[in-house]
Amino acid sequence: MVKKPDRYRFSLQWGVETIEKVQAGELLESLGNRKSEFIVMAVAEYIRIHPESLSAGQKIKLVIQPNFTRDQIEAMLRNIIEEKMQETPPIARRTSNINVETVIDGPDVDEMLKNLELFS
Repeated sequence: MVKKPDRYRFSLQWGVETIEKVQAGELLESLGNRKSEFIVMAVAEYIRIHPESLSAGQKIKLVIQPNFTRDQIEAMLRNIIEEKMQETPPIARRTSNINVETVIDGPDVDEMLKNLELFS
């Protein structure tokens, strides 16, 4: 931030990884040169609702909500995996110790989803 006697100057940027960020970016972009006035009005409304935010030393806690809960993501993944498994024929292979073809079913979907915890 650069503060001059008669004005403030800020530079803002953010990614497009959530719907809220895209919507905010598109709205501000549509405002052209009126972005500053809109930001001032939005912050003034926040202060009106949260007057304690003006207290010295007061920290503002920002909580960013994900677009989907973990349970929703797991349900979507389960559906996608089950659909793909139904579309894909089972793999047939010869075993080395007997001369019969065996069919290998894909891994259990629940077991695959448990392994997702490695990525959280």
